[in-house]
Amino acid sequence: MKKIYVMAIAGLFTLGLTSCDKYLDSENFTEANTSNYPASANDLNKELSALYGVMNQFAADPLQTPWFVNNIMSDDSNGAGGTGDVESHAIGHLMVNKESIFDMAWHNTYVGIARANAIIYAVDAFNWSGQEATRNQLLGEAYFMRGLFYLWGSQFWGDIPAYWAAAAPDPCPQQSAEEVIYPHILADFVSAANLMSHGATTRGDGHATKGAAEGYLARAYMFYEGFYKKAGELANATLADVELPEQEGVNGPLTKAQVVGYLEDAINNGGYSLIPDFRQLWQYTNELTAPDYPFVADLAANNQYWAGNGNAEEMFQVQFGNMASWNASYTMGYTNMTSLYCGLRCDDNGAGVANGDLASLPFGQGWGQGTINAQLWDDWSDADPRKQATILDAPAELGEGTGFVFTTSCSEDAGYYNKKWMPVTCSASSWDDHNTAYTWWGVYRVKNTTAANNNGNSFQGDHFADIILLRLADVMLMHAELTGSATYLNRVQNRAGVATTGYSWNNIKNERRWELAGEGIRFNDLRRWSGIDGGENCEAAQALQKQNNTRVNYTGTWTTMRHAASSWAKRYAATNGFLQIPPAQIKNIDDPEVLKQNAGWGTDVADANMSGTPVY
Repeated sequence: MKKIYVMAIAGLFTLGLTSCDKYLDSENFTEANTSNYPASANDLNKELSALYGVMNQFAADPLQTPWFVNNIMSDDSNGAGGTGDVESHAIGHLMVNKESIFDMAWHNTYVGIARANAIIYAVDAFNWSGQEATRNQLLGEAYFMRGLFYLWGSQFWGDIPAYWAAAAPDPCPQQSAEEVIYPHILADFVSAANLMSHGATTRGDGHATKGAAEGYLARAYMFYEGFYKKAGELANATLADVELPEQEGVNGPLTKAQVVGYLEDAINNGGYSLIPDFRQLWQYTNELTAPDYPFVADLAANNQYWAGNGNAEEMFQVQFGNMASWNASYTMGYTNMTSLYCGLRCDDNGAGVANGDLASLPFGQGWGQGTINAQLWDDWSDADPRKQATILDAPAELGEGTGFVFTTSCSEDAGYYNKKWMPVTCSASSWDDHNTAYTWWGVYRVKNTTAANNNGNSFQGDHFADIILLRLADVMLMHAELTGSATYLNRVQNRAGVATTGYSWNNIKNERRWELAGEGIRFNDLRRWSGIDGGENCEAAQALQKQNNTRVNYTGTWTTMRHAASSWAKRYAATNGFLQIPPAQIKNIDDPEVLKQNAGWGTDVADANMSGTPVY
């Protein structure tokens, strides 16, 4: 098991929140400046640590993260939570409840871009003689992270301010995502893949790898071709070469064949492998929990436990460390807040019975957000073992009224929860004191380390399972979708224990839904399968609309879900799935030629703004 108490550098500088150029403003804390820093590889490694730390800044609020927001926006999850959690409800309905709803997501995107650019343009500030491989790996990681932050930003907001220089221009205008930003994103991932080497870093150490760059190149390429170019079924589409900007590691246009080649290199040479049992990917199979959990009793009987953080299937992830505190300088981004958000709703049922204690073993309490939509449960065959490995049918599995209750504050809760992200307990947990060893991680911490519980609250702070952003099964399915070959599709199906199929676009769509359910992937899959400007009848809009009339529980009473203002299909068609650009940014710039709001948003859009919790 990987140790969880590793210090990470939170940041080397603080950044403003007003305009693009001001994201690079910083206060000088150490007397280092661009005239004398960086002066060594060690200096650049510190900057690289600060760059990776931006992911933890995102993670401090899951409702600002690409993984959680995209999951809630999909047809497979509800915003849910309590009756006061208007923010999560708004996101799930493709609406907003306040102007500042995505301020920190915007801020963190540009912090990441600024830090990546700082490394890229400072990498040759000193002599690398004899250390060329180290230099190339470090530069490749910086290119990877810049591509990642631009990918996240452009998928969130579409046309955004963008620059590829040591400092931002002033003004820094919106660029066309289709014509400008995506070619740069693809170039960054190509540069990263070509500069890095397999095995240059230890798998699971939190650093980007050559294989991760190759996988993300395919993810970005497939979104670009599917969403913007409306290519349809990629395996049979004739795709024009993508002209890439000139930069180190890029050699001419990007072809579909090259993307396939990168995927095959990642699969065959990256050092990754499918974990034998799908359940072992998720922390409920850890050695402290599995012996007490009947669903995985067969694994425990054979000493087959959780594969752990940084396992052989993980290709890129967000990692966490024991530094989270509500009251200290470290943010809550150093604990897995997504796990807390996805826990069983922590209130009681009005009769004094609450979720998340011994009766609900092994799943802990939390805030009940991001619950699974009933449609996913209904659509998914019981014959697929991944269904119950992914979804907790809480009333059936834990016992309705004893191990699980619908609370007096619950909303959009069908009783289905995401096992991949839920907090996990064990029999040695401190049920009467959630401040000590409440989660299995808390028990592990007490038994195996001398590290303090810095958060002071195990229920809120002892969550250290990686957020997996890319894994080998996803890469294999992308290969099948691009090539029309069933070879890797069948490997994923064999591991899952389901019947193998031949290639078809529909089979790939279904397999991606089942294999990757609850991981924040599906929303952008639906978007790229639909193409931009698809209207209310496109695949994405119609899939989202199926949430209408699905069963949900509201404050202990069963009812049916409906859109808070118009319909999911109308909201998707109006926005193309893009978020509202923070109005504060637009007001600050005050020039629509530089920055303007996305379609479907604004105070004058009748169905964009949610003033209170939807009442069903």
